[in-house]
Amino acid sequence: MSQNPIDREEMESLLAARQELGPGMEPALVDSFAQKIIAEVQRQTWMEHQKPVPRPESNGGRLAIGIVSLVMAIPLTAIALGNGSVFMAIVCWIGIVMVNFAFAFRQRGNP
Repeated sequence: MSQNPIDREEMESLLAARQELGPGMEPALVDSFAQKIIAEVQRQTWMEHQKPVPRPESNGGRLAIGIVSLVMAIPLTAIALGNGSVFMAIVCWIGIVMVNFAFAFRQRGNP
């Protein structure tokens, strides 16, 4: 199918035919041309739906998860160590690292 199926020459020939055939054939000519326009709009709409939607490359989510991780890690570590539990501090850090890994792999997995 051509890139532009409705060109200037076709419109000019339609107007010339309209003048030659008179008002009796005008509705048929208009309907024919309208069908071509509708078909072209549908083709272009279909082509637009076939294109992959570009995703903006943004590190905003990564920055946010990094900041939240640090903001949460500091008080959780302080609370765990304040209660004398190094084990709980390690568990907190493992949880934070796992959340960051999960976020990073989720981001890479989406095209």
